[in-house]
Amino acid sequence: MKNNIRIVIVIAILLGAAQMCFAGATQVDALIEKLVEKDILSKAEAIKLKGEIAADEKLAREEGLKQSLPSWVQGLKLKGDLRLRTQWERRQHAAEERYRGRIRYRLGMETKVSDSVIVAAGIASGGDDPRSTNQTFENSFQHPDLRLDYAYAEFTPPEVKGLKMAGGKFLMKDYLWTPTDLLWDTDINPEGGSLHYEHQIVKGLTGYLNTGIWVIDENGATDRSDPFMHNVQGGVKIKNENLGVEANLAGVYYAFHGLKASDLDHEKNTNTQRGGVADGVLLYDYDSAGVSAEVSLKKPLGFLGVDQVEHAAVFGDYIHNVDSGDGRGKVDDGYGWALGARLGDKKVTNWAQWQLKYIYAHLEKDAFPDIFPDSDRYGGSTDMRGHEVMAEFGINKNTTVGLDYYQIKRLRASEATEHLFQGDIVFKF
Repeated sequence: MKNNIRIVIVIAILLGAAQMCFAGATQVDALIEKLVEKDILSKAEAIKLKGEIAADEKLAREEGLKQSLPSWVQGLKLKGDLRLRTQWERRQHAAEERYRGRIRYRLGMETKVSDSVIVAAGIASGGDDPRSTNQTFENSFQHPDLRLDYAYAEFTPPEVKGLKMAGGKFLMKDYLWTPTDLLWDTDINPEGGSLHYEHQIVKGLTGYLNTGIWVIDENGATDRSDPFMHNVQGGVKIKNENLGVEANLAGVYYAFHGLKASDLDHEKNTNTQRGGVADGVLLYDYDSAGVSAEVSLKKPLGFLGVDQVEHAAVFGDYIHNVDSGDGRGKVDDGYGWALGARLGDKKVTNWAQWQLKYIYAHLEKDAFPDIFPDSDRYGGSTDMRGHEVMAEFGINKNTTVGLDYYQIKRLRASEATEHLFQGDIVFKF
């Protein structure tokens, strides 16, 4: 009988905990102490019950606060990162080498407007260079800028599974797959509109399509066409879980409009210019076709009994400028390619995870517009070739250290080999 009474009273207290918590914690504690005195509850049971009631009270407060907020605030997501960097660079035979301390800060937010629409925006450190969010330590502690990094709306129609569309200044990685940064610096966020669609053909085989129209510049009130581009990329992703093999293969076509005879912002003057650099306008439109591929293997050394290596991959990009707008039918120096390998953890997010990566890049003078390639390879120039070696190690949850070394030289121009070393510590949140 005593046990039955105990069970009934405890259940009654638990069921009424949410209401009782509003009567005040003191009254609840007093009631529980009485139950202990009557030997209905043990001291251990009383402590446990107090903890459960406190947890229910906290949950009720949080739920009440959440319900009082607008729906778009309830669904708000924040993410960001901070990178501290030391950088050394020198060109062979140069009189001076350069050391710099640099910082990068990025903060992004995303909110759900409806079941099928999200709006996202981000801010980042740095200046107006679209290929860099770094801020160098300089100018007597002056306050550097924070700028709009991206702002877009994304629509995922429920009627078409696997389809999403974005408009604004959006994140490229969701709408164009590039396994290397041979052609596209990872800081670039294009402006315009894009579409991504993917569909599972059979188990382990998925086809996808990326396409978009991206605005490069605006010429103002003139009769001259604004420079813009459209791209189409089609590919397949293959996954065999039994073998631990994944592959991604894609072909892409870039059609540029209005680049010929244009003088673009942030160009490096390594593309061929009509009449030479003094004229300052591009000779070609840079229509180009390319292929990208990656093959990865899980536990690549497992057959040797070595399970510490989680992942290995080989990957590459190839591009060919097929433009013939100058009437000659073929562009000289119009090819580019990159080949790389990756070993270690697929992503480094926790303690003792690691990754090594190597890339060899070769980009001829007119293979692609020189406003887009990775800014760390000879300043983002074309007409270059060279090596990149990277190492990354996790020192805590969401905290990594990294080393990155470039040895790059020009293909035809006379500038000497450039050496660039970067040491980073990155905090993600």
